[in-house]
Amino acid sequence: MKVMHFTAGFVNGGVEQVLLNYTGKLNKEYGVDESIVYLHKADAEKKKLSEQLGNRMYQIPARRESLLGNIKATYKLIKEERPDVVHSHMSLMNFFPLTIAKILGVPVRVSHSHLALCGPESTKNKIYKKLTIWSANELVACGEEAGKYLYGNKDFHILFNAIDQKKYHFNQNSRDEIRKQYNIPEDAFLIGNIGRIVEQKNQKFLVAAFDKFYEQNPNSYLMIIGKGEKDQNIEQRLETYIINKKSAANIIRVKGVRSTEKFYSAFDVFAMPSLYEGLPVVAIEAQASGIPTVLSENIDKSVVYSDKVDLLPINQGANSWVQKFQFWKNQKFDRSFKGNDNYNIRVQNKKLFDWYSLWLKKNSEG
Repeated sequence: MKVMHFTAGFVNGGVEQVLLNYTGKLNKEYGVDESIVYLHKADAEKKKLSEQLGNRMYQIPARRESLLGNIKATYKLIKEERPDVVHSHMSLMNFFPLTIAKILGVPVRVSHSHLALCGPESTKNKIYKKLTIWSANELVACGEEAGKYLYGNKDFHILFNAIDQKKYHFNQNSRDEIRKQYNIPEDAFLIGNIGRIVEQKNQKFLVAAFDKFYEQNPNSYLMIIGKGEKDQNIEQRLETYIINKKSAANIIRVKGVRSTEKFYSAFDVFAMPSLYEGLPVVAIEAQASGIPTVLSENIDKSVVYSDKVDLLPINQGANSWVQKFQFWKNQKFDRSFKGNDNYNIRVQNKKLFDWYSLWLKKNSEG
């Protein structure tokens, strides 16, 4: 079986991690021949890891740089590779490769929704959704809300953003190592956040909440892990915002980290006040580490699978977040984790392979 995935970028985002989690297992355990096609410059280490897992990597022109170049390159790759499955992970833009795949007669064309936007719907987005449903013959989403966002009332399959849960279990040595490396006292209360520094992730809100929390809890720290996009100044604006806060000395910025599993053990709470999300992988990883996870209520509720998750509003000020941080600071809790099949990569990987096999049989001629 030959599968070709399409994604916008290949850096350190959640979609890329989902691809690595699934493709690595499919290649090794099921003998699937996989390639990943991406538009924007890849992170060198991430690309190398993907190739080590058995994926062929292809970069094609981004649509905004050359629409014609993107179409030609997509057509050429699909025609030459002749995949059995084209699986697109670009949400609203899924129709681009899937339309070409349909023209070329690819039997299985999978649209995968990884996000759910909030607010008024533009006419352009409505058209994109219709084109995606027309060009795909199998609809997949990471959760209920992401599926309903892209597909409306159409039936779709849910493929959870599964992980290797054992990698994220609490480890005292990792906790000690990270805290020593960043000069965080063992008895300090550490709030963690992992994600790209972009408007969507809303880290500025988290800084404001932490600054209020810090007033009553001076032995507390906030660690924000992630980098901004090159063509945006959001990261610089965040840095300026932090400098002007009373808690600035206790806010730690970490950039360029490719492996984050040890950090979860160092955290006491994981916080994510995103404006919108699909099913964020970092929230799934945090729960596997057994830490309290405080999330924006705008995040797909399918992400909740532990008993230490709180969903809070972000449009009513930071007080509820400050109170929740205080609540968890005053609690004693067990960091052990029992596991969950929905987010177990071994369980979900078999499900995806079975789907591919079934869809290929169903959609192939004869």
